[in-house]
Amino acid sequence: MRRNLGKQIERAIDLLATVKYAAMATVNEDGSPHNTPYFFMCSADLKRLYWGSHPQSEHSKNIVRTGQIFVVLYDAFERGGLFIRADSAHIAEGAELDEALTEHNRRRVLQGSGLLPREYYLGESSQRMWVSTARQFWVNGTERDADGFIVRDIRTEIRREDLLEDA
Repeated sequence: MRRNLGKQIERAIDLLATVKYAAMATVNEDGSPHNTPYFFMCSADLKRLYWGSHPQSEHSKNIVRTGQIFVVLYDAFERGGLFIRADSAHIAEGAELDEALTEHNRRRVLQGSGLLPREYYLGESSQRMWVSTARQFWVNGTERDADGFIVRDIRTEIRREDLLEDA
């Protein structure tokens, strides 16, 4: 599998290490799509995705209703991407909040920002930390014709372990 998808998987691993923002898709109550750019965070084992958000934002209301999100990591200047389907999305509390905040603060430090206290996501604060379970991963590639023109985009499912091998 890695022989055929090696470059796409390598690109996805690179995106996991470098991307700052991702696109999160949810579904509005009327069935229409909703897409939100957000600060991308995940657990080291890629089992959980994290994000901070106001509970009354459109995507948060959609998440409360469905528990589902679809995330795309990409670089606007380079080909390749990583698609993630996640479910069981909810506001993080207790140990989940601690794990998410640790990841959030790790990324903030890497960007030269200060640490957020736990209280930032509690009590009267307008923000909450959310968590979801990553269930499926895909990479994308293209099929080209004899002249090198793109005929179609191809999304191929990969295993979580494929993304962790080189991490």
